[in-house]
Amino acid sequence: MQQGTAPCAEDKSRDSESIAVAAYMRVSTAEQRGKYGIPAQADAIEAFLEKRPTLRLVGSWEDPGESGSTDSRPGLDELLLEISAGRADVVVVHSLDRLGRTEAAIWRCIWQVQDAGAEVECCNQVLGEPGLDRWLTIDRLAQTVEADYRRIVERTQAGRQLKAVDGGWPGGPAPYGYRISGKGAFGSALEVDPAEAAVVRLLADLVIEGGRTVTDIAEELNRRGILTRSGKSWTATNLHRRLKSAAFLGEAVFRRSDQQWGGHCTRLDGSGRPLHGESVVVPLPPILPADRIRAVQQSLAEFARPRRIPVGEYPLTGRIHGSCGRPYVGCFRGDGVRTYRCSGWQATDSCGCVFLRADHVEEQVARHVNAVLASMPAHSRPTLSVSVETLTRLRLHAERVRSLKQLVAQCAEERDGLRRQTQHSRAIAAAMRQLEADKRALERVLAHAQDWLEELETRVSRDVRLAAVLGAAAPDSQTLLPSEQRYLIEVLEVRVDIADPAFRYREGTKCMTMQWHERSGTPVPPDPTDNLWARVEELLRSRYRPHHFRSPLDLRAALTGMLHRLRTGILWRDLPERFGDPRKVRFRQRTWLADGVWAEIMELLGDGEDGTPVLSHGAAPELSVRSG
Repeated sequence: MQQGTAPCAEDKSRDSESIAVAAYMRVSTAEQRGKYGIPAQADAIEAFLEKRPTLRLVGSWEDPGESGSTDSRPGLDELLLEISAGRADVVVVHSLDRLGRTEAAIWRCIWQVQDAGAEVECCNQVLGEPGLDRWLTIDRLAQTVEADYRRIVERTQAGRQLKAVDGGWPGGPAPYGYRISGKGAFGSALEVDPAEAAVVRLLADLVIEGGRTVTDIAEELNRRGILTRSGKSWTATNLHRRLKSAAFLGEAVFRRSDQQWGGHCTRLDGSGRPLHGESVVVPLPPILPADRIRAVQQSLAEFARPRRIPVGEYPLTGRIHGSCGRPYVGCFRGDGVRTYRCSGWQATDSCGCVFLRADHVEEQVARHVNAVLASMPAHSRPTLSVSVETLTRLRLHAERVRSLKQLVAQCAEERDGLRRQTQHSRAIAAAMRQLEADKRALERVLAHAQDWLEELETRVSRDVRLAAVLGAAAPDSQTLLPSEQRYLIEVLEVRVDIADPAFRYREGTKCMTMQWHERSGTPVPPDPTDNLWARVEELLRSRYRPHHFRSPLDLRAALTGMLHRLRTGILWRDLPERFGDPRKVRFRQRTWLADGVWAEIMELLGDGEDGTPVLSHGAAPELSVRSG
């Protein structure tokens, strides 16, 4: 039997040796799982095998309730392991759409099965002999599967659109404060839920009353024993979303284009309009009167949260602990600094834990991880090697991509050869059209293959980097990506504690003097000697009128305090008393900077002696880093 074909009982030329067959079945919804999906597929596969005595069923693998747009599913993953172990040579499915509902998913499933050591056959579809014929047949069938899937989506979305236009509820969970009347029926609609409506009215009172943040209101609900719809405690995040729901907006909008929540949102086209139909306002029985809705919206606008800025990963999230015991999480500050902050910083009674500059603490942890790995014998280190199976899959798929490229080039060459002929007939024109169609089909398959090859190469590169760090005599975890660093941190059970609870991180933006030093590269000079101060005082008196010196502020002590703050990175409010009133010292420094006098003072104090770099956001507390 040629690889990739299912033998027929009528074919006497086939080898009589039995072939191990694995049955694979999948449905995507809970309804299909319980009623007809899996049993119907099993019956079809059984009938298919009865007509082919040389095929021997070794087992069945199912993926009930799994999406057809993914290529990694529990049942499929188990089946691939069985094939790799040599216990199955052919995978039989009821139809190609059981492998996936998109072209990419179908091809990836087929390639995974092939690379594991088997071929795919369908009960109701002949895939053809290995080679160009099979490529083109699967491409045609996969296109049909995806087109059918898109038609189903379009019909479903069109039905939901009509239902929303008629005032019914088109599907999905009801907005907070409402429940679905006649759920599952054609005429289902929204009605007020008495229990949730009472919470809506309470929230309106708390918001309009003012003087509270979203966190305060969430804690008030929790104190009163009021839970969310799912039975969990309120948080600032889930409460903020509820306050943006239909009850507080005065309307429910199907396919709302201005509110997008992560991956679960209305799909938009290139112009920003809903992809499957226009937005529809669904009429609601009111919970709040119109004037209360307007008052709530006005109050919400006063403490509306700004849109979050997307940031990279924070590998130490949950691994840092302050004096309050709560874990730290990643936080991108408004001044452009990546930091970690205590998860209790927005509580009503703030714990007072400090912000930590992300690059500083990550650098310390990286040094700790490197030292721990270097101190461990090679045989006791965590191991992560690139598996032979992964490398084999990458090699086989890379060869598949090369083969597809050759087939595309071959089609183009044959087409161009026919085009160069001096005499053209109908047969030649038909052959050229067929070659062009074959070339386009192979280019589609090649595009899917190249996408998957890039993903495989990315996975292998990640594993290679991790294996190199784990096996190096002098490991350097800082060469890894944040997600890869997170792997090492979790394996070594790293924990970071702030050993200096009295430390206070520099909050807010850098002062203009610090920015000037960093921009100009000017170091902070030592404190002025008597001779140098005399020169500085002479400069000041030449630039300012007498009233500048009538202040009770000691200008020499103030200048020394300014230099001390630049060297140590402390906050103005923490400036020691010996330097004078911090507010007056700060005002005087800003005056000198704005008038250009500060640059002249730095030039005078910097003669003949090296200074120290300005310390601004680099200030950090002493950290205790340990591993399990």
